[in-house]
Amino acid sequence: MLLIISNCNNSDTEQWYKGNLHTHTFWSDGDAPPEITVDWYKTNGYDFLALSDHNILSTIEKWIKVHDTDPGGWPPVMTKEKLKDIQNRFGFDWIKTRTKNDTLEMQLTTLDKLKIKFESANEFLLIQSEEISDVYEETPIHINATNIAEFIPPQGGNSVFDVLQRNINAVREQREKTGQSMIAHINHPNYEWALLSEHLINIEGDSFFEVYNGHPLVNNWGNNEKPSTDKMWDIVLTMRILKDLPPMYGLAVDDAHAYYNYKIGKANPGRGWVMVKAKELDADNIVLSLESGNFYSSTGVVLKDIKKNNQSYLIHIIEKPGIRYKTQFIGSINNMNYLDEKNINKIGNILFETDSNPAKYNFTGEEMYVRAKIVSDKFQDNPYSEGDLEMAWTQPIVLK
Repeated sequence: MLLIISNCNNSDTEQWYKGNLHTHTFWSDGDAPPEITVDWYKTNGYDFLALSDHNILSTIEKWIKVHDTDPGGWPPVMTKEKLKDIQNRFGFDWIKTRTKNDTLEMQLTTLDKLKIKFESANEFLLIQSEEISDVYEETPIHINATNIAEFIPPQGGNSVFDVLQRNINAVREQREKTGQSMIAHINHPNYEWALLSEHLINIEGDSFFEVYNGHPLVNNWGNNEKPSTDKMWDIVLTMRILKDLPPMYGLAVDDAHAYYNYKIGKANPGRGWVMVKAKELDADNIVLSLESGNFYSSTGVVLKDIKKNNQSYLIHIIEKPGIRYKTQFIGSINNMNYLDEKNINKIGNILFETDSNPAKYNFTGEEMYVRAKIVSDKFQDNPYSEGDLEMAWTQPIVLK
């Protein structure tokens, strides 16, 4: 008899909530004030948003210079045109400005004020988060901490793995100290080709990573020498299961920085998100569902339901008119020595592929794990790269 050890069936008392867990504003290196960012997500049908600027929480007093025009370059700057846009949208009393040393400055809006303005019960939720941005030698290592209570400085370390683990440990330690539910996830592993699969295999504590990130520099699809993040997921899953470690869950995020210029090559919002099935729209329930794998990741494909039992894995797609869908059930099988390099290409193969909806996979008893990837034939409206199709990823079911 098969025993499923992850991903419980969805309850009829729960509902789907759409959210982005990786977002930037002028609090670090985004090109927009936080109210513009939050307004975009709320207006575009998101239920929750994690504001996750680099190594800062939006709880302090911070003023930024308002430039006459945008000179270009990096980081982005606030301009008088953007200030006028905020005043037109939210009123002249919304934003505080001052002149200091003959320079016009604007005060950034804090999270508590944003919550009062934008949150509404069971309709829209803002989650305090931070992108803990660290480095080992010249390798960038970034961890997102979702629903944290206090600022966490980068922890440093003696190796790439050590830096990853120390920062994840810091999130876990804060959770234990405060009693507040929170998770850490590993960001864009292929950004500057920073992380290898082996860096993720032995991670302890929270086990989430970004299988899809909408930033143009993150190399989601890999190259001739480096695996895609999709393939990395299978390598990590296989080796973690062999070591009796919990599975790694895959998130889709925007990593949005650019809100005024929409095109390939810009880190725009709306490219990747998670659909979380939870009892209520609050941070505790969102975190709980993420931890239990009760979610899927998407760049446009919408699922009605995901059901699992000891015999099968069933996925019901909400079809768009005129669009075709292909579901790939992906996994590794048990009857091989995965430590043998000759078998590395057998990790994460397509076990079954179907155009049917609902898509169903019947377990054979040989699988180590099974996850699903649903690919449509519809191009994304504003893709990470040219020709990207709308997709969705479900979380792995571990079978023993």
